[in-house]
Amino acid sequence: MQIAKDLILDDYYKLRITSKKLSSGRYQVKFFATIRQSKQLYGYVLVEADETLRSVIHRIRKRLNELDRSIESRHLHLFSVGQESQPTNLMIFE
Repeated sequence: MQIAKDLILDDYYKLRITSKKLSSGRYQVKFFATIRQSKQLYGYVLVEADETLRSVIHRIRKRLNELDRSIESRHLHLFSVGQESQPTNLMIFE
């Protein structure tokens, strides 16, 4: 996976992405986003070296879309209680 040192996607979420290669061969992708024109978020995604930039962006946008639709984002994890889910290795902070 090759990401430019600083990639900016000017769309609904105004994503800015940077990456760092870890000693394990994986990449730590840090992103900054804006939701609802005022809420500033940042987060991290742990990705494999063979994962495409498109799939990483899709995972980030999917999670941001869930947060955007959610009334109470602090309890977003409770909506999937009892359902089988795969770990996304994605963290988002305000």
